[in-house]
Amino acid sequence: MPSIRMAVVITHPIQHFAPLHRELATHEDIELKVFFCSDCGARTHFDRDFGVEYKWDIPLLDGYASDVLPGRANARWLGFTGWDNPSIPSALEGFQPDVVQVYGYSHRTMWRAVDWCRRNKVPVILHSDSNATAQRSLWKRLAKSVIVGSFYRRLDAAFFVGDNNYAYHIRYGLSRDRLFPSALPIDVKRLVESVGDASATRREIRHSLGIPDDAFVAIFSGKLTPRKSPMHLLGAIRTCSKRNLNVWALFIGEGSERPKMEEEIRASGFRKAVLTGFVNQSSIAKYYSASDVLVVPSAYDPHPLVVPEAGCFGLPVIASDRIGCIGKSDTARIGVNALVYPYGDMEQIAGCIHRLSSDPVLYDAMSKASVNIAVSQDVVPTAQKEREAAIQLAAMGCRR
Repeated sequence: MPSIRMAVVITHPIQHFAPLHRELATHEDIELKVFFCSDCGARTHFDRDFGVEYKWDIPLLDGYASDVLPGRANARWLGFTGWDNPSIPSALEGFQPDVVQVYGYSHRTMWRAVDWCRRNKVPVILHSDSNATAQRSLWKRLAKSVIVGSFYRRLDAAFFVGDNNYAYHIRYGLSRDRLFPSALPIDVKRLVESVGDASATRREIRHSLGIPDDAFVAIFSGKLTPRKSPMHLLGAIRTCSKRNLNVWALFIGEGSERPKMEEEIRASGFRKAVLTGFVNQSSIAKYYSASDVLVVPSAYDPHPLVVPEAGCFGLPVIASDRIGCIGKSDTARIGVNALVYPYGDMEQIAGCIHRLSSDPVLYDAMSKASVNIAVSQDVVPTAQKEREAAIQLAAMGCRR
């Protein structure tokens, strides 16, 4: 079979997608080239939400062909023109792809790439985590209907990464035969291998943080920002403590809410919450293995990858009803591996924690389901799905 030349246009090297690019490049019938708007992520940079400088400590550029495009690349990722690379048309012209994949529609470079595809009759496929659950004001909904609708009319297909993402693509006019299954991938093998002996690592991490071996640990992993609502988990853990439950909270990450959280912990004398600060990719899985349940209390979170990441280690998820990966075939499945509560209800978070910590039969069933769902999101099956989609789309051609 002749090779399909597949170009991927993405903002920067991303720790979750680099393994997918690498895996796609192993397929002999796919000739892959990734075009980055910036090398941000592969080098040390400042993240305004984390509030710290960092560099991912896993390989992001190995194992596949890539180019970093010249142009404007705002490391703080602000605004439509934050990523603007006027050279993307000539870069695609030089590669002569059969299929082009773009990531999102929020940056000018993606529009430039899509417009090149239209002019040259090359089918273009969208990969995004956009979903139909976001709560927006009327004027934002009207603006999106115009702007996003215009972008979608330029597309030939999209990958869907869950139920709500699928509904979003349908809302903006893509037909079902132009939607292809994919995932926001995780590298299961790397995560599991980075832990080593899971039982020993669990004991080691807990001992280093002062968490008792017999405690039930709820982990929060992400940016400590108001949108992510880490204060809600802190409040729920305090409620659990008042009920004499042996429950602790483990917060992984940095952000603007950290001083507020630390002050509340200090002022109240509460001792069952641990804030680790930023943890890099090579170590993050060890903290999952030391925990018992993942809590995602966000006011809005399109498709949090912490859900399948934690699922690799058998963690069920307690999720706000505003996160975008809740669905029957998504990564947070109500009653299967997830308990869902109304956003902001700390009493219900505490109730969910109590339920899982006191019902070993329910916990075991949800733990096993989390592992199975996580495996389905791995880079290997995801790369195979994207390979098949590229071949099929190349044969289908453009919509117009």
